Amino acid sequence: MEDKTAVLICNGPSLRSVPNSWLDKYYTFGSNRVWLKYSPKHLTVVDVKMVHNKKLQLEMVEGMKGSELVTFSVDAAKLMQPHFPGGFPENVSVLEWWNYYNEDGGKLLPVFAQKEGEPLVSGGTVTYGMLQLAWRRGFKNILIVGMNHTFRDPRGDHMDPRYNVDVGIPYEIENMDPKKVGRGAGKWFWSEENFVKKTNMFYAVAKAFYEKHGGTIINCTPDSLCPVFEKNDWRNY
Repeated sequence: MEDKTAVLICNGPSLRSVPNSWLDKYYTFGSNRVWLKYSPKHLTVVDVKMVHNKKLQLEMVEGMKGSELVTFSVDAAKLMQPHFPGGFPENVSVLEWWNYYNEDGGKLLPVFAQKEGEPLVSGGTVTYGMLQLAWRRGFKNILIVGMNHTFRDPRGDHMDPRYNVDVGIPYEIENMDPKKVGRGAGKWFWSEENFVKKTNMFYAVAKAFYEKHGGTIINCTPDSLCPVFEKNDWRNY
């Protein structure tokens, strides 16, 4: 494997300060509705909330046109399929998106799916999926931007409008109890504390895998709360 570098574009608000001209210097992996700012070379959409209604689906049809490759989870692809009656374009791939558990189903297994065509392991975030895709594409060195890693209020953690009331999830009825902090609404609600523990566990798995095989993962997000990866500033690259 060559010593290639790619940038993973997360959706934190710090992304607004990263110039598109800097992103142009690298091969880019991006997720969800990041095309509102920048069209990555490889777009990944695994969360059904990104395409859970017709308005979001039609916006995704247009947004994905700026990417050379697109990866959907099976569930996201099912929602998008009606907009492609002749089948998805050749640049679109569809992969399973799940976690592995021990035999009694009570414990997550720290799996990093490195082989082409394998289901992507969720690990709680699309970022973990992009780390797997980047490795499969031959990128050993990863720079991450937009990884604020704050989840108290998703409206303040993402640069995109996916949580606006007019496109779906009614956040005015959420997070009303200060003792109950989390993400999502209704069936999509989960504990912030448990979510952060889960994501950090899987990020540590990715870090160990990359380093074992001679790679690096650098978090270039200013003031990121993610404690796992080595930190630097995107301006230094």
